[in-house]
Amino acid sequence: MKNIYTALLSLLFITFSFVGCGNDNSYDGKNGLLSSGGADQTNIDSSILKIYENVILPDANASYEKSLALIQTLKDFNETKSSATLASAQAAFKELALSYKRVESAYVAGRESDEMRDLANFYLEHFIFNSKGDTLFRELENIFNGSGSLYKNSHKGITALEYTLFDMNASSSEMLAKMNTIRRESAITMAEAISLNLKKVQEYYLSESTFLDDSQRAIGLILNQLVDNAYKLKEKRIGDAAGFTLKFKDNPDPTRLEYYKSMNSLPSIKEILLTHKRVMQNGLSDIATLGNASSEAEAILSKIDEAVNICNSYAGPLESNITSTKTRELFDAVAQLQDNYTALINGLNFKQDLLEADGD
Repeated sequence: MKNIYTALLSLLFITFSFVGCGNDNSYDGKNGLLSSGGADQTNIDSSILKIYENVILPDANASYEKSLALIQTLKDFNETKSSATLASAQAAFKELALSYKRVESAYVAGRESDEMRDLANFYLEHFIFNSKGDTLFRELENIFNGSGSLYKNSHKGITALEYTLFDMNASSSEMLAKMNTIRRESAITMAEAISLNLKKVQEYYLSESTFLDDSQRAIGLILNQLVDNAYKLKEKRIGDAAGFTLKFKDNPDPTRLEYYKSMNSLPSIKEILLTHKRVMQNGLSDIATLGNASSEAEAILSKIDEAVNICNSYAGPLESNITSTKTRELFDAVAQLQDNYTALINGLNFKQDLLEADGD
């Protein structure tokens, strides 16, 4: 399946080094970070390996393991039909969703392979590409009342499973009452589909990924993934809901948040930011230092810490605090983080991809 892009936000291709990097860095103005061989190349290769071994692969492994745990809790709930096992299933969903945010944040697989990009965008989760669920949620309700069937990819992703297990407006007893046989069995089917696709991600990184084959290409892949992920964090996961984007200017609505039904939007934002920090601390900052762009890397880490601190300062869920001044501060911090990544891309003399300004 070909990727669908509804619009593109144009950004300039990089043709110059970021001001402040000077003329002593190892670049020719065309080809990104150049290696003079020897220790520098060894250090670059080692840094790329650290990103893979300490972030990308363990996150893919953990996400798959979380999916297996979720399947088991859903089967337990289907047997017992109790409030306690429903709560366990909801907790397992949160663990899986946050684990997937780690995978998604550094998802270079989608930049290496169209098939893996489609797997993430159209099979695993539908918040960005098939979001806001009015149509999806109506279809799911038809399935749960016996007048529809669970056949679309969108019916079996993380967004659909959240809808199946949560309702922020329902009490625990009311949610339990909604979990009829079809809904319980559908939840298992969704979790099994999610798990199968996360297994494909794990297997891809273990056997098919070319991330470690070419360190220059790998740096470009991870840089562009981080800046694109920061853009989507700012626009889709914060700005649309808070009314800060052109599409929803001055029209805040918490139901536009990614995990508003389970009220897990703020933890997911924090998990994305912490994954960015882990990438920086497990190799990318070292690469920046080798390229005389350490100040740009330090600015990224500083802004990540600022945004995480804002997340930690909320007294309650983002869903209940969407109009808080903290939300504007968080949006602005992530906007600056995106700019800081662009500065690092410039400083390391790589080319920035066009960002996907995709809509519903």
